Amino acid sequence: MAQDSQAQALLRDLGSWFWRLVPANPILVRVVHAGGRRKLHLWIRVGYLLFLAPLVVISVLLMQAGESSLTDLAKNATRVFEWVSVLQLLMVSVLAPVFAAGAITQEKDSQTYDILLSTPLTNGQIVLGSLLSRLYFIFMLLASGIPLFCIMMVYGGVTGREIALSTALAASTALITGSAAIAISVMKIGTGRTVFTFYLAIALYLIVTYILGTWSGLAAPEAQPAPGQFARMSWLAAFHPFLALWVSLGHTPAPSFGAVAHHGFPGSYLLAYPQYCFMVMTILSSLALVTLSLLFVRRAAKVGEMTLVRRLTDRLHLSHHGGEQKRAPRRVWHNPISWREAVTGAAAGGGSLTRYLTLGVGLLAALVLLIFYAQGGMTTLEARAWVFGAVVVELLIVLFIATATAATSMTREKESNTLELLLSTPLTSRHIISGKIVGLVVAAGPMLVVPYLTVLLFILFDLASGRARGKAGAVVNWEALFTMPILFVAFTAFVCMVGLQNSIKNKKTLTAVFTSMGVVLLVFVLAGSCAFAIQTGDTPELAAALWPMTPLTASYIVIDPAKVLSDLGSTISTEALSTCRKISFIASLCSAAIYWFIGWIMLKSMVRNFEMIIRKQSA
Repeated sequence: MAQDSQAQALLRDLGSWFWRLVPANPILVRVVHAGGRRKLHLWIRVGYLLFLAPLVVISVLLMQAGESSLTDLAKNATRVFEWVSVLQLLMVSVLAPVFAAGAITQEKDSQTYDILLSTPLTNGQIVLGSLLSRLYFIFMLLASGIPLFCIMMVYGGVTGREIALSTALAASTALITGSAAIAISVMKIGTGRTVFTFYLAIALYLIVTYILGTWSGLAAPEAQPAPGQFARMSWLAAFHPFLALWVSLGHTPAPSFGAVAHHGFPGSYLLAYPQYCFMVMTILSSLALVTLSLLFVRRAAKVGEMTLVRRLTDRLHLSHHGGEQKRAPRRVWHNPISWREAVTGAAAGGGSLTRYLTLGVGLLAALVLLIFYAQGGMTTLEARAWVFGAVVVELLIVLFIATATAATSMTREKESNTLELLLSTPLTSRHIISGKIVGLVVAAGPMLVVPYLTVLLFILFDLASGRARGKAGAVVNWEALFTMPILFVAFTAFVCMVGLQNSIKNKKTLTAVFTSMGVVLLVFVLAGSCAFAIQTGDTPELAAALWPMTPLTASYIVIDPAKVLSDLGSTISTEALSTCRKISFIASLCSAAIYWFIGWIMLKSMVRNFEMIIRKQSA
């Protein structure tokens, strides 16, 4: 009897502990209860459904418009489900780190983190409450999309298993990104630089791993392509949500377990069940990250205290300088604001380490591609495709960092209370704004050099080896050396203008960053849609004139104009291709001039309204 009572007491204590840890977690209850009543969260849910629902409804109406057989309806339903699943996973990959990273940073920005640590809440309650309260909204978005998926089941071609796998992959992706964001926020107390570096790391991982997953060299030898397809499942499918989703949808079928059993554990499971392995690994990784975060919750409060390592480094530093700390004088530019932004790496996301690490990795990737191309490991067409992919990835990274850096440029001054010092100097509004812009563009310079050097290496190699005069031609045409820097600098200056404008108008860093990202994405998507909407089958010259308007299409038309026009339905002769290259060259200069003109208008507007906006925010 005594043992039974002890066991019951132990179970009761465990149940009470778990109840306070998750269901009755004060942070979880507070955030969910308060967030559920906020209009912002309501509009996020409404916007999410308004984005998916019309897509599904319009697709269903289009499927029913024609006289189609049941087989055609099933195929169309499958295609619609695939696109909606990809969009859902993409939105989750963007929204999950946004919601999760703001959990700890919000406490830090409002200076309530130390108060939170002084409460009776345990480390587990703080970490799990912050994580689950943010992921709750993501999971509710996923749950709200399930009825839309079920509509596709009416037409056949979509099974409940595919819907469950699609939703589970999105939920596991949200879990791992949220856990990583919470861990980084706790370890660094959520500094802005750390958060934006995390976003960059997520984007890099998704893009680079997906590109490597499409490489035939990493395809599993036992995997066979789907009927009518050429792509095979990659070894990386178990480590990437989108590659795992393609396996679940049947685009790249996984081999049977018996065919890969000779690989042993865990290789056989990674090849036979990549979607399930991805979910298991994300859950285990999330548990590890949460456990690691528990060790740093209270330790973060000790920042600034003298530790043994700090004492040793301080003594070594002092002894090296003869007992006196010294720093070599630095020469400041004519505009100290531009010098501060460009040289000191003051803005979040614009540190010198990030810039030069990007430069080193990009040059290393370019050299590897060039070596493969020189040794005959890839054809000219394959090398051109890889160069285009590398240039696009590097350019998107630069634009992302430039936008985030510009969006934090003024909010950082407001949050650190240095804006008053800046306004007390003899610098005018024009000096401050123009200095910020020049400094931000110059800071992005080392990263902009990466795609340019990538193209330059291939052009020089083709000229030196004589391949440029061969039948296949050069990998990249020579005019790219002139159009690329002009276009890329114009794009970078434009996103810096947008970021700085939102940084002036908003008080909070996260609000400024995500507003800037949304504006930049909207402008580029609209401009790119206009280029894609043009019927280029009869007018390839018009396509060559419109494609340099966005970073993605501009990189494509500059690096591979022949493939662009042939993919869009044109039959291009040598003479017509030469004409289109000339038109594209002129259009690139005009596109850069348009973006510079828009930036000049934005600059005048910022200078004119700067003092009025700052006074309103200070009131």
